[in-house]
Amino acid sequence: MMEKSTRQTSDETLGMRVFEVSRQRAVERCIQRWRNGLKADWSLLSYEDIGNLRWMAGEIWANRSREEWDTLHFSKINLHETRLVVSHADRLRRHGVNRMATIDTVVELLHAARSGHEGVAEESLSC
Repeated sequence: MMEKSTRQTSDETLGMRVFEVSRQRAVERCIQRWRNGLKADWSLLSYEDIGNLRWMAGEIWANRSREEWDTLHFSKINLHETRLVVSHADRLRRHGVNRMATIDTVVELLHAARSGHEGVAEESLSC
């Protein structure tokens, strides 16, 4: 009986580790694409800004389907939109604003950047 309980725990732990490793890999690919898309403007972001981008990307990855994640083109987002994402992430982390509304707003901004529309998230900074 004890062996079955230990095995379930180790299977659960293994599943959580696989999830976290997959998340980290996806976030690293995302950040690399974001950096490539911003080119020289990437150097205008602070270490804290990049940390917020990483954190938000991880939240999006964890809360959206893989199909939707694959449709997000992080390389298409400009510096202004990137700063909006940083702002949303910072507000969510520090002030605990509505989590899903904030993630939805950032995803909407990423979809809009892909299609070339700007200004979507500016009006929804109040999440």
